[in-house]
Amino acid sequence: MRQWVGVGISAIAVATAILGLQTSGAFQPLELMALDQWFRARPPEAIDARIVIVTIDESDFNEVGRYPIPDAQLASLLSKIRQQKPRVIGMDVYRNLPVEPGHEALRNIYQQTPNLIGVEKTLSGANMPSVDPPPILREQGQIAASDLVLDPDGKVRRNLLSLRVTPMWGKKGRTIETLGTRLALEYLKAEGIKPQPVGDGVIQLGKARLAALKPNAGGYVRGDIGGFQLLANFRNLQRKFTSVSLSDVLNDRVNPQLMKDRIVLIGSVAESLNDRFFTPYSSVAKLTSAGVEVHADFTSQLVSAAIDGRPILRGVPEWIETIWCWMWLGVGVVLGTRFRAPHRTFVWMVVVTIAGISIAYGLFLSGWWITIVAPLIGMTLITVATRGYLLWRSLVRSHETLQEYAKTLEQKVQERTQALTDQNIELTKAKQEAETANRAKTTFLANVNHELRTPLSIILSSSELMSYDKTLAPKQRERLSVINQSVAHLLDLINEVLELAKLEAKAETIEMEPMSLKQLLQSLLEMFEPQAIEKRIRLSLDCENNLPDWIQTDERKIRRVLINLLTNALKFTSHGGVTLRVSCLEPHLLRFEIEDTGIGIADHEMKSLFKAFMQTESGRRSGKGSGLGLSISQQLLQLLGTKLQVRSMPDVGTTFWFDLSIELALAPTPEANLMY
Repeated sequence: MRQWVGVGISAIAVATAILGLQTSGAFQPLELMALDQWFRARPPEAIDARIVIVTIDESDFNEVGRYPIPDAQLASLLSKIRQQKPRVIGMDVYRNLPVEPGHEALRNIYQQTPNLIGVEKTLSGANMPSVDPPPILREQGQIAASDLVLDPDGKVRRNLLSLRVTPMWGKKGRTIETLGTRLALEYLKAEGIKPQPVGDGVIQLGKARLAALKPNAGGYVRGDIGGFQLLANFRNLQRKFTSVSLSDVLNDRVNPQLMKDRIVLIGSVAESLNDRFFTPYSSVAKLTSAGVEVHADFTSQLVSAAIDGRPILRGVPEWIETIWCWMWLGVGVVLGTRFRAPHRTFVWMVVVTIAGISIAYGLFLSGWWITIVAPLIGMTLITVATRGYLLWRSLVRSHETLQEYAKTLEQKVQERTQALTDQNIELTKAKQEAETANRAKTTFLANVNHELRTPLSIILSSSELMSYDKTLAPKQRERLSVINQSVAHLLDLINEVLELAKLEAKAETIEMEPMSLKQLLQSLLEMFEPQAIEKRIRLSLDCENNLPDWIQTDERKIRRVLINLLTNALKFTSHGGVTLRVSCLEPHLLRFEIEDTGIGIADHEMKSLFKAFMQTESGRRSGKGSGLGLSISQQLLQLLGTKLQVRSMPDVGTTFWFDLSIELALAPTPEANLMY
């Protein structure tokens, strides 16, 4: 209980700190950065074909030959645009004073173009004084504000639809729409769509419901919400709009149907005028957008929302924001207390973080902005805090346990020491008894060997003598043959058991001596050739030409292994043949192989093949052998530093082989043979 109280206190402390930081606006810059990432990660949308921008840049200034552009060129530009019959024209160019020549012509164009909207800079500051609109357009009510709302980091993320202007001299205030809003409303008017108030400050515009931005919407904390603001849901800033240059229009180098029934904006994109703004897409300075492009995007957002139902970006209700934040804090508590292994906690934190980011991004695509930075930081800190507290409690308990254990450690050591002493005494007794039993087994085997071998030899010799008696009937000869085979089998079994006993008793030693490899192989071939002829199978010897004549090894053990392997091969081969193959892998490494075309060995019998007294199914059915030959051969080869290996396929054949390290030797001299 005490532990969980501590966990609760840790979680509450972290949650209080996180909520306090969020309320103070400490996370607002990070939330705005996250919003920028959503915009950059969003799939690009199709270019809004309803908007065309006539751009003015340095090349246009060079062609005109001066700046500002004279009223005559501006009047000519507006005249050519008007000829294409656009639905509305927005002129994002300040022109409150005449720029001769051509001012009168420009005034006439103003008077003759009712769908032309000029701009004024309404808001003023220390570095940004207000700028009046063209007087004629003001008189005709064809003006809009060019003001944009900037966040504390200097980026445009909000769409200012309109603002209230209150003069300083006691005149009546007025509400003025911004350029993007005015152009959108003029375009929608021709579609029969007009703004309709629906209560609580909400405006219905076609398919869109426009609700003024609240101070704490999304990641904002006590944001400046003067005027009627919306969160900007940018559309074409990344892919730009259809645009033509001022020079192209003046020189008639544009499609005469390009601007028909469209929204046309005129504005500067020249770097020299510094009319550029940072947006969520501006990861670097060169990715800033011109003011006319921002106004065009605002227009596109409103038109697309009203006609196409494109989402208007808005913050989720504050009660949902609160539940969302507390949910993540709860997740942090679960992660901090659920898993004992730190790496599992980390993995789940990563998984949950990815899930949270995916949910926030999915909501953004649907038109909702929900905070993600504060909840994830809170979740992480609570996980670390609760996990750290539990770890500290675990260390405290471990320390207490160690102190208690230290009190009884000496007694436990004494008890353990006494137990080990008693165990050593028992092990010594068991070892002595095992050695006594082993000696008794060896003595018993020696006695049994002596007691059995003498009568068996007498039986074998007597049966051989009886076989010479010509008066014996065929059935009696058959029984004598069975007796001879049985006695021979018993003698072989006795020899193998004695050999195995010597190996287990470590009584076998290695006796290295010069050996004629070719003589050994030839003698084996001569030994087993009668059996092969009797079974009508082929026995062959396959040796490489580069085999050494004399090698230094234990001839008796090598001979015994090869005899065992050849005996088995001939025993279980009824057709085809048996091949003894010797090859030189390296100058001091020989490979011995015995390959047969016999009945083969099943896969499940391979694991127990080299165990003593273990026979394969085919061996048991044949009634021949004792299951000791392969075990003895393997142990003999292990004494020589190698091992026996096998591959087999039932009904195809078997191959046994071993690789033997050797030393070359010289043939013994006659004197050495004589001494030997």
